[in-house]
Amino acid sequence: MNNLIKLVFVLFIFPNTIIAQVSKKTYQYNIDLLHLSGDEVKVSFTPPKNNLKQGKFIIPKLVPGFYQPMNFGQYVSNLVATDKNGKKVTIERLDQNSWMVHDLKHVSSISYQVADGWDSLEKDSHEAKSAGSMFNKDSVFVINYNSLVGYFQEMQDIPYQIKVTKNKDFYASSALDYKQKDQNTDVVWAKDYRQLVDSPVLYCIPDTTSLKIGHTEVLVSFYNKKERHYSKKIALEIESILKNQQAYLGGTLPVNKYAFLIYYEDSNEKGFMGDGLEHSQSTVCLYYSGSMDYLPNALNRVASHEFFHIVTPLNIHSEEIQHYDFLNPSMSQHLWLYEGMTEYATIHMPIKQKMISLEDFEKSLEEKIQGMQEFDNKLSFTEISKNAMERQDQYMNFYQKGPLLGMCLDIRLRELSGGKTGTQNLMLELMKKYGSGKYFNDLDLFDEITKLTFPEIRTFFSDYIEGTQPVPLKEYLAKVGFTYDENTGKISLLPNPDSKQIALRKAWIGQ
Repeated sequence: MNNLIKLVFVLFIFPNTIIAQVSKKTYQYNIDLLHLSGDEVKVSFTPPKNNLKQGKFIIPKLVPGFYQPMNFGQYVSNLVATDKNGKKVTIERLDQNSWMVHDLKHVSSISYQVADGWDSLEKDSHEAKSAGSMFNKDSVFVINYNSLVGYFQEMQDIPYQIKVTKNKDFYASSALDYKQKDQNTDVVWAKDYRQLVDSPVLYCIPDTTSLKIGHTEVLVSFYNKKERHYSKKIALEIESILKNQQAYLGGTLPVNKYAFLIYYEDSNEKGFMGDGLEHSQSTVCLYYSGSMDYLPNALNRVASHEFFHIVTPLNIHSEEIQHYDFLNPSMSQHLWLYEGMTEYATIHMPIKQKMISLEDFEKSLEEKIQGMQEFDNKLSFTEISKNAMERQDQYMNFYQKGPLLGMCLDIRLRELSGGKTGTQNLMLELMKKYGSGKYFNDLDLFDEITKLTFPEIRTFFSDYIEGTQPVPLKEYLAKVGFTYDENTGKISLLPNPDSKQIALRKAWIGQ
C-alpha cells in the first residue's frame, strides 16, 4: 500500500511522464458520470499492453459476501473494441458475463455502456442491492466497481487507474484515495481488480464526518435526498460501537482506514428495511423507512456485524476467498466462521462490554433459537456452506444457528481453559496466523484450530459443524449458570448456580 500511495503522489507531480511509464502495465479506465445516456453510464478503457491473439473479458457473476448469482454482465451493452486506427475488432459474447475479444494485442480501446442495477430500494425489495450500482445523474451514485469494470482472464493481478468524470459538486467517499485532477475529474488507483471491487464509492454532495478510533481513521458518509447534515449524528453512534469493538478485539482495530457509506431513502411504509455488504476497509449500508428515527438503531446492528467482518473473512479466510474467481467461484466450507462467528461477536460484544443488560442478551439468544427452528437443522453446516448457491433455502441459518454454535464453542473453550481463553482469543490467534494476505487450506482449518486450542475441540467440530448433532444448548448454557427450556425456548439464570458456573459465566460474559 505504501508503494501505491507513492505512485499516486508521483502521478500528480509528473502526470505526463508517469502515465507514459505505467500505461503498458495497467488497465486505464474512464467512467463518465456526467454525460449519461438515458440511465446508462459510458465506460471505456485501454487494456494492458500484451501479445495475445485473443482474451476473455469478464464482468463478475457474483462477488464475495453474496452466495447467489448476480450476473453483473446483464447490465452491460454495446461493447465495442477498436484498434489505434479506430477500426472495430471482432468481439464474441460467450455468455451473460464474458466476451472473447479477438486480436487483443492490437486493441487500443474498449467501450461499453452500463445500466444501473436498481433505481429504488422499495422496488423488488426481496433482492439484495448493496453489491450493485445506482445512478442518479443529478443527486447520487452508489458505485460497486464489479458492475462497471471488468478484467481479462489472461491478465489478472494488474493495477487499475480509474478516471472519473463527475459533477463538480460531487465528492467521492471511499476507502480508496481519490485525487481531484480538476473540478470535474477524479483519479484513483487500485493495486489489482480485487482491491478495486473491494472498494465501493458513494458520489454525491458531501455529508461526511471523520472519526479517529485509536490509530484507525473512519469516514462516515451519508446521503438522503432531503437531509443534508445527518452524518455527524450517525458518526456518534458508530463511534460508540467502534470503541467497544476496539476493546473487544484486544485494544486495537485491525485496519488503518475504514469508510461507512450510507444511503437512506424515504418510504411510505412502516418500519425499516436494510441491506449491507462488508468490504476490507468499508461497508455499504442501504436503508429505507418511513422515519429516520429508526436509522440509528438499525445501523447499530448492521454496522457492528459488517465491521466485525474485518476479522473474518477479510483477515481470516481460505484459498477460495483469497483467489476468488468472479466468474465461477468455488465455495468454502466455513460459512459457520465467516457469517456465524461474525454474528456471534455482534451479539456477544454488547454484553461483554456492558452495553446491554443481561435480559437483553438472553432475548437475543432466544431470537436466534427461534430463528434456527425455521430451517432444517439435521444438515451438515460444512456441506451447506460448500453448496451455498444451491441451498439458498438454508443459507440464512448461518445467521441463526451459526452464532449459537459460536456461543457453544466459546463456552467450551472457556471451560477447557479454566476461563482464560474464548473465541475472542481464538480469532486474534487466527488473525496472527492467517492475516496479511495469507490464507488457510479449507480442509485443514478444524485441525489447525485444534492445534491452537485443545484436542477436545476437534470433537466439537466433528459433532456439530461437520456432523449433524443438535446444538447442545441446554448442556452448554447450564455450564455457565443458565437454564434453557426447550419447550418454551426461554433462557434464564439458574436460581442457585454453584461457584464453578458463576466463575465460568463471569469469564464468558463478564457477569
